[in-house]
Order: sequence, then structure tokens, then C-alpha cells
Amino acid sequence: MTLNFKKGMGSHWWLRMGMGGLLLSALACTPEDGLFPVSEAPASHEVGESKFPLKLNAQGVTASSYTQVYVAANANDANPSTYWEAAANAYPNWIRVDLGSASSVNQVVLKLPAAWGARTQTLSVQGSTDDATYAQILAPATYTFSPSANTVTLNFAAVSARYVRLNFTANSGATGGQLSEFEVYGSAPPTGNRSAFNQIAASSHDSQSGTQLEASSEGGQNVAFIDNADYIAFNNVDFGGGATAFETRVASGGAGGNIEVRLDSVTGTLAGTCSVPATGGWQTWLTRSCAINSVSGVHNLYLRFTGSGTGGLFNVNWFKFSTAVASGGDVVGKLFAGYQGWFNAAGDGSPNNGWIHWSKNSSAPTPNSNVNFDLYPDLREYSKLYSTNLANLGNGQPAKLFSSYDPETVNKHFEWMRTYNIDGAALQRFGASDSTSPDGWRTNRDSVAVKVKNAAETYGRKFYVMYDITGMNPSTWVNAVKHDWTANIVNAMNLTSSSAYARQNGKLVVCIWGIGFTDRPGTAAEATDIINWFKGQGIYVIGGVPTYWRTGINDSRTDFENVYRSLDMISPWFVGRFGGTEGADHYLANQWQPDYAYTQQYGIAYQAVIWPGFSWANLHGGPRNQIPRLHGDFMWRQAYNLKSVGISTGYVAMFDEYDEGTAIAKGAENSSMIPTNQYFLTLDADGVAVSSDFYLRLAGDINRLFKGQIPLTVNHPTSHQ
Repeated sequence: MTLNFKKGMGSHWWLRMGMGGLLLSALACTPEDGLFPVSEAPASHEVGESKFPLKLNAQGVTASSYTQVYVAANANDANPSTYWEAAANAYPNWIRVDLGSASSVNQVVLKLPAAWGARTQTLSVQGSTDDATYAQILAPATYTFSPSANTVTLNFAAVSARYVRLNFTANSGATGGQLSEFEVYGSAPPTGNRSAFNQIAASSHDSQSGTQLEASSEGGQNVAFIDNADYIAFNNVDFGGGATAFETRVASGGAGGNIEVRLDSVTGTLAGTCSVPATGGWQTWLTRSCAINSVSGVHNLYLRFTGSGTGGLFNVNWFKFSTAVASGGDVVGKLFAGYQGWFNAAGDGSPNNGWIHWSKNSSAPTPNSNVNFDLYPDLREYSKLYSTNLANLGNGQPAKLFSSYDPETVNKHFEWMRTYNIDGAALQRFGASDSTSPDGWRTNRDSVAVKVKNAAETYGRKFYVMYDITGMNPSTWVNAVKHDWTANIVNAMNLTSSSAYARQNGKLVVCIWGIGFTDRPGTAAEATDIINWFKGQGIYVIGGVPTYWRTGINDSRTDFENVYRSLDMISPWFVGRFGGTEGADHYLANQWQPDYAYTQQYGIAYQAVIWPGFSWANLHGGPRNQIPRLHGDFMWRQAYNLKSVGISTGYVAMFDEYDEGTAIAKGAENSSMIPTNQYFLTLDADGVAVSSDFYLRLAGDINRLFKGQIPLTVNHPTSHQ
């Protein structure tokens, strides 16, 4: 079992004393000194006795059970008056010590309080190097504990073991096994360098302050009961020619905290800090990867733990270092655009068989009737178009529209991404379901997804799936996303097998958009569940989160801070939240700068949402040109401000969102390119002539700005024509 007593139960006093008591007990003593009375065990057990046995430092002790307050730790606290006692009438029961690393063991000494009366206990001794497979060291036998000394010494031929376990089957003086001290003797393992690049069990530390060990659900033991300023240390860690990333397996049912990677002392050189989020449970594990300053050569390594939570911060199972750059990959430092791919037209052959998203009722768009989009696209480069009921364009051409169901359309869009220097697309995925019943809308969506994969491969762009949980059933959304990912994304469509599917730090990327919004489904526990589910498969998780995620006000739920901190990347939503360059300046001071500082503190990547303007007069009856584009000044000012505080990862909302007038894909330049007798937004709405590809070119320049390929300037370098 896992002993769930924490520092509130006597604090760490016994373990801190153990640092002085247990470590000092490494003095060489002989049985002749009178310190180790001769065992009353049968002569057949008196083999392999060491002339100068060395008491080995136990890193922790656990037991199968205990009764009342007589916990396992009492058998390893250097206090002969305290004791462990197993649960009543629950034989067999066991107690186990962890030596921290495999050692040569040839003796155990068992003690009861000196004033206790005589009793016999029947037990066996077992050893293990991995806490999974145990070998018998001494067969079951009955041993007598006599008053005054109340000590039994068991000698045996030397064996290699990290874990030494006693199995009790009888006790003449109680209903369960009893011990006041459980001591193991032998010879310590030789001291040598250990590679920083191999996985190192946190429980194998050479010294520590304030922590304890407990059984891990993933096998072996983990470091637990961690409070602020506790640490674990490892001697002679060899970083070779240099390590630049730190990876660790952690779990937290509390507030989480940070791991400081320090060299040569607990206050030594700080190589880096890795945040640990709340994971939803003390044995709910996830792997965190964090960049550190390059470390080379051999050092004593200290992992110092910090945090403001009470009742324990987190647990640590293992860690290792690598030469990988933690920020390397397809998303961090890149510019992606949201891709809807949701437009249909009657006659396009799709299962929807209607004018989806162009129209409010799936009938052909008709003047002042059912038009559902604000920005009219520039259609001159499309090879396949469909006639509408709209009046002719101002130039006399018939009013037509494209369908996203056509591979020609998707290919053209990804060709533009390549031409104009946009790294890839976040494929919007709505309506995830756990149903396997045929559905025309989902079939259409999946068909477009495969065309996105093919286009991304053809034009050398990257893509990843972005789940939008808006409108999903609050009681089923988590299972729906899990089912859709496994059954459809991975297995049916094989999207993740594509060379074009985005990876970050070697991991597949997925975004869950809508986490923590007050008007979207999902409790904090449910959000944690889906995040950890993806992370458990080695997936890099981006969260599309509310504007006020950091402070938990306005559009954000109040109890999601730990959820947000568990994400690999944060992508806060800003579309429609402000207007004008002065609005962008306000958000620089009040949102972007403190947001970015927060994510830097906790080792979270920050993906800024950038948008050109906004209008949904046709969609929802709002004001025309509600948030003007200012012929590119508005979008560039966002990018300028973001880059000025060090942000260099971007998400453009959106590539093809003609509904709300946020598309950067080619749009109508002026009235000659839109139907008469119906309002549509044009790119010259601000009184400046703007070419249809201007916002694609502007996005490309923003990407170059973020990558440091062009200088930071107040005015955008992109011409309007």
C-alpha cells in the first residue's frame, strides 16, 4: 500500500533527524563491540557473517499495512521506542526498505523496544533489485526476541539487492508483525559517474532533505511528500559534452510547483527551472520536458523543489537529460493559420448537398435573404466554382462561390500558404462524436480532412488537428474526443501517419480549443482528464483558452489555473476583444506581456492569436466593418507588440473564415468584385486600395518578423498593392 501520511503528521522531523542519524550509522562496528547481539536464530542461518558489517542507509521504508499510528516509518527512524505494527490478523504482512541502489547485503538486524516481553515471530527475508521480482534470501523461520536486548541478527551469504523485504506469518505477542528498527548491513555500491542521459530513478538519490519515498503506480518507488525548499541530490552525474533539455515524470494531486536544476550545491548554478502542473492525482503521471542552459562535464546534481502550495507540491518518479532543444519542432517559433474547410455548394458531390456556411438555410445565397458571410472571396484563381442566386458582380461577371469539398480548392489554399510563407494550418474539427453511425456532416468533414493532409504533403506545409468543443454535449465531450481521435484521426484516416502532420519535441501535436471558457463544456477535472489522456500517448497538447485565462475572470472559469499550467502550449483567444492600434497597445500592457511572463515562468510555450479585423453584419446583424482592418495596420500592430516582448509563435485567425470577415485568404478588393444589391465587406473598406493577396503577404512578413528574418519596425514593410 502507499502510506498516505504527510508532513502534517509530525512534519519531516523524523526524516531530517534521519539525515544525521541514519547517515552517521555508517560507522564500522563488530558484534564483539556489543552493539549487535548474537542472533538466537538456528545455526543454519549463521553463515556469511561479515567481520566489519557496514550499516546501509535506507532511503525509505514501506509496508503492506499498519495499525493505528504504528506506521512503517517508525521502523527506520533511529528511535527504539517507536515501532511498526501490521494490521491485525492480516497475515502474511510485509515491511520493506529501499537502499536507493543495488548493494551487497549480508545481514539484517531486527529490533523491538527493549522493555517489551519475550515473543517469537515467524518471518522470511527476500531481496530485489527492481521491487518487482523478489528472490528468497532466508526461508521462513521462527525467531525469538528476548527482553533487554530484544534484537535478532540474521546473517547470510552476500547478495545484491536494492530492496530488502521481510514477510511475517506469525507473532506470539501480537496479531501482526512488529519491529522498532529494521537495519540492513553489507557493503555500499562503488561510487562512480552515472550518465545524465540515462533515465535516473528519483528514488535513487544520494542525499535529500524533506522528502519521503512511496510505492509508485508505475513500479518501484517515487519521491513524495515534497514541500517548498526540499531537494534530492545525485553525486557524480556525467553530462558529457552538453545537455540542453531536462525531462521528468511527475504527478500532483496538489498545487504543483517547480523543479530547479542546480549544479554542485543546493544553492549552486541554476541550469534551468521546470514547472510541474497539477495532474489530478498523486499517482496521475505525466512527462514534462523543459529547456535548460547547456551543462557539460561531471557535477553533483541537485533538484530543488519550490512552490506555494500546502499539503505537498508534487511527486517525482524519474528524470533524464538530453541534447534535444525543448522548443524544437513544427509549431514553436512558427506561424500557423486556422483552417475551417467548411464551405459547401449545391452540386459539389458532398454528403451535405447544399450551401453550407455560405447560406443560413443551405439554399443558394440570395440577395438580402439568407447570406451568411461578410467577406466576399476573390475567385479568380479557383478552377471549380458554383453559381449562386446573387446578382452579378460589379464587373458584370456571374456571382459564384467555391466549395471546400473540392480537392482543387484545398490545394489552392495550401499552395497560397507555401507561396506566402505560412508554415501550416490548424485543421478545425467540430462535432467530435463517440457515435459510429453514418452521418453526412461528419463524412463531409472527414473527407475534407484527408484532402488537407494530401494538400499539406503536396505543398510542403504542416497541419495539426484542432478540436473545437463549442456546443458539445457536456456529459460526453471527453469520451467523444477520445473516440474520434482513436477511431477516426489515427485509425480510419491515418492523419497522424502523414509526413505533414505537425510534431513538436518529437511529439504529435493536437489542440483542444474551448478549455476553461465559461460558455463551453468541461469541468476542470474533465479538462485535466483529456489533457492527460493525450499526454499519456506522448502527444504535445495546445490549449485554446480564454482571453483572461491567467486571472480566471470574465470569459474564464475560476478554477482552471492548474489545468492551464498542465498544457504544453497556451493559445489565448483575442478575436473581437479589441479594436484599433490603441486596443492592441492596451492588450500589450495588460494581457500579452504578463501572459508571456507567466508562461515563461512555468515553462509553457505561448502561441499568440493574431487577426486582421472582424465583421459579421450578414452573419449576425452586427455593425458593418465592425472592427476595421485599417489596411493592415491593425494586424501588424498586434505582431509588432507581440514581438517586442519576445513572443515569436503565432496563430492567425483565420485563413478561410469568410463568415466573420477574418479571412486572410484572397478577398474582394473593391465593389467590382462583389455582387450588387447585397452588402459585402471589401478590402478597400478603409479607403485605401488593397490587393486581394495583401493579407497573405502581411502574414508572411509577420512570420519573417517572428523568426528574426526582418527587423522590428512600427510600420509594416508590406505594400498594399
